[in-house]
Amino acid sequence: MSHTERNTLVSILTSLLINSYVIIRLINMYGSGALDGPDATQVWARMILWTIAAGIVLTVVLIILANILIAIVERGENTGFIVDERDKVFEIRGNSVTMLFAAIGFVGSIVALAMGFEALTVFVMIYFSFALGSLAGDLVKIASYRAGV
Repeated sequence: MSHTERNTLVSILTSLLINSYVIIRLINMYGSGALDGPDATQVWARMILWTIAAGIVLTVVLIILANILIAIVERGENTGFIVDERDKVFEIRGNSVTMLFAAIGFVGSIVALAMGFEALTVFVMIYFSFALGSLAGDLVKIASYRAGV
């Protein structure tokens, strides 16, 4: 398994953990009425800002731990950190899928806003379109590595 493939798997794991947390937190916030007042978008934005920061830290920590664990399991054999053309093609393919999901979600959110949806709902739609796009892009990268094409 290449270095890039390992990092993508860690990114998928982190994405699932962070977005599960966001879903649970949103359900609790809606249930408790925290998102009912006039400052609902500010409450949501603060939660998302902390979540983004935690996601970055968690990703870095898990990537470091995964690489240490792999080095221990492989007895320090250098598997190489070289990124070749194939890795670049898979990265571009994954990024294209990410951007497609993000763009569709963003346009869908603008349409929802034009149809009268609340701003908070639109922000949630935008967040999850980007999160789903990131996850889909990573899954495409992993599928590309597994298929080898």
